[in-house]
Order: sequence, then structure tokens, then C-alpha cells
Amino acid sequence: MKIFNEIKLAQELIRFPTVKTEDKGIMKFLSKKLTAIGFKCTIIKSKGTGPKPALNLYARFGKSKPHMSFLGHTDIVSNLNNWKIPPFKGVIRKGYLNGRGAQDMKGGVACWISAVSNFIKNNKFKGSISIIITADEETTGYGCPAVMKYLRRKGEKIDFSVVGEPSSNKSVGDEIRIGRRGSMNGIVTVYGKSGHSAFAGTYINPCTTLAKIIAKLKSSSLDNGTKFMPPSNLEFTKMNVDNLSENVVPQSASAKFNVRFNSKHKSASLKKKLSKIINAVAKKEKCKTKIEYRVSGEAFYTKPNKEIYMVKKIVKKVTGKSAKLNCRGGTSDSRFLGSIPRLELGLRNTTIHMVDERSPISDLKKLTKIYYNILENYF
Repeated sequence: MKIFNEIKLAQELIRFPTVKTEDKGIMKFLSKKLTAIGFKCTIIKSKGTGPKPALNLYARFGKSKPHMSFLGHTDIVSNLNNWKIPPFKGVIRKGYLNGRGAQDMKGGVACWISAVSNFIKNNKFKGSISIIITADEETTGYGCPAVMKYLRRKGEKIDFSVVGEPSSNKSVGDEIRIGRRGSMNGIVTVYGKSGHSAFAGTYINPCTTLAKIIAKLKSSSLDNGTKFMPPSNLEFTKMNVDNLSENVVPQSASAKFNVRFNSKHKSASLKKKLSKIINAVAKKEKCKTKIEYRVSGEAFYTKPNKEIYMVKKIVKKVTGKSAKLNCRGGTSDSRFLGSIPRLELGLRNTTIHMVDERSPISDLKKLTKIYYNILENYF
């Protein structure tokens, strides 16, 4: 049975220009590779960013329990101008693999597949290994829910998942994510009464009310944080008043905000809390409001268990350093895994989404070794 080299495979994956949800043949390529080492592969479609559907991959080796899964993605961000080395060449130079996706996260996908190919060839084990590769982690996020829906329909249960997001910071394995904060966007529009600014008392200024709402929300503590997550934080990101006249009080004013919230909250209860604060201020100022919310993901957290401590021990063995458990970072496809126990462990995130993204070759080799040891100790 073939063993895949993580460096060569990462180079091959980088050469597919999979911007947004464009497939460019990458899922067919991965299916061929995984089929060759005994995986049964299924392509699952989801809504794409363009007219074509996004293609996501679910591959499984074995049918028995326990079932360990790996979650990754092949889409990349489109910050592609002014690179010193072309972003889709996969060039190795001075000990670094250069290219878009080297760290986030084609490099991590390649490391896992390399480790799995080596493990399957050298071990007889009881259990199943699956690989989920999505096409839209950086954009719409429809791919992972589509795969999870497919698994529920098939009655397939995942017992533990490793998410290959670039969680490491200064060295491979120095940080392991055991959760992520939730993210929610909001738009608050305040309606007052327009009028000539020279005649105080004839108008109700929505700008003043909006300013008071912003001040109240910013001064209101949402919580004190948890052991692994910082206090929830609300930031206003945009304010808008549609008014071309300097001497006219407008009819309305609006602002956009984002909340990164920890596991003390669910989005539903957080919406009620924020709306209560907003409407109390507006009522006092005799204004009306319209509040719109869009939830990107709920907060989630896996309480450190034997698998997480096992991975922590492996990182120490391979790197000589103790991994820090945390819940830093933005959102990832991990938010769609529901109640499945999981952790995020991948390459460093030092150049992700930047121009001239690259990963040290030594990091790729080290991560592959960590992944192999995880498989060896789990089964």
C-alpha cells in the first residue's frame, strides 16, 4: 500500500487554485489518492459562492468502532497580489514551502493524509478513520453542515475529531484549541423625528440616541470569562447616517457590531440581553429601533478528556514542549460538529491569509509525526 509524502502532497494541493468554492478538480484528486489506500469516498454537494455547487469530500476507512475523524478544508482566501513567489506553485525555497494554503490549511490536510497512509500500511487496528474535507470554510460555511447532514442520514457516528486548523503559534503543537468563541453580527437602526437643527424641541435626534446606545453597550459587562475563554466582547464596526444636509436632523441612524462570546452564552439569550439594553435607551429617548442579528457560530467547548490529554502527551513527546489548551481564534468548521468531542491541532498560523504564506518544511514533518502518534495511541 502506498505511503504519501506530506511535502509532495502539500505541493500538489497548493497547485489547485481553489479560491472561494472553486473546486478545480481537487476533490477528485483527493478521492483518487484516498481510494488508492482503501478509503471509500463520497462527494457531497453544497451551495457555492457562484452558480456551481461546492464539492465536499467524505472518505472513510473501516466500518467498526471507535470512529476517529479528521476535518479540514481546501478553499483558500484571495489575497493573491504582490507575492514574491507565485501563490500556486508550491515552491520550496530555503527550508520553506511557499504558497497559498501552505499553513491554512492544505499543509495540514497533507500531513494528516500522509500520517494515515503510513498508519494503515503498518498497523492492523479495530475501528474506523474518516476524513472530511470542505470547500468553503473561508466563506459561506455550508459544506460541513451538508456533510454532517449526510452522516446523520447514514447513521454514522463520529466518536472523536481532530480539526487541522493552524492552531499553533510560535512552534508546532504549542497551542491546542478545545473550543471556540461564538460570533454574532448585529445591525441596530434608530428611528427619530427629522427636523431643522435650528429648532430644538421640534425633532428627536436618532444620532444622539445611537451614541447613547453605543456607550451603554460598551460599558455593560457581558460576563467575566471562563477558564479557557476570555470575557465576551462587543465591538462596533460601522456607523451610518444617510444625510446630505448639515442643518437637518436625520430620520434614522444605524450601526453595525460584532460580538465574540464565550460558552456562558447561547446566541438566543445574548440577543435578548442586548435587545433589552438597546430598547431601554431608545425608549428613554423616545425613539424606536430595528435590530437585526446574524449568527456565524455558537460558542463550543470540549471539556479536557482522555483523548485531549493523550494528544497533549504526544505533543510533549514529539516536540519536548507542553501544549497550552485554549479557545483562541475566530470561527472554523469545528463549530458545525455539534456534540462530537474534538480538538484543533495544526500548523503555525504565522502567515495565514497574508501575502507570501509559507510553512517551514520542519513544521510539516513534525505535524505528520504528531498525527501518526495520535492514530497509534487512539486505536
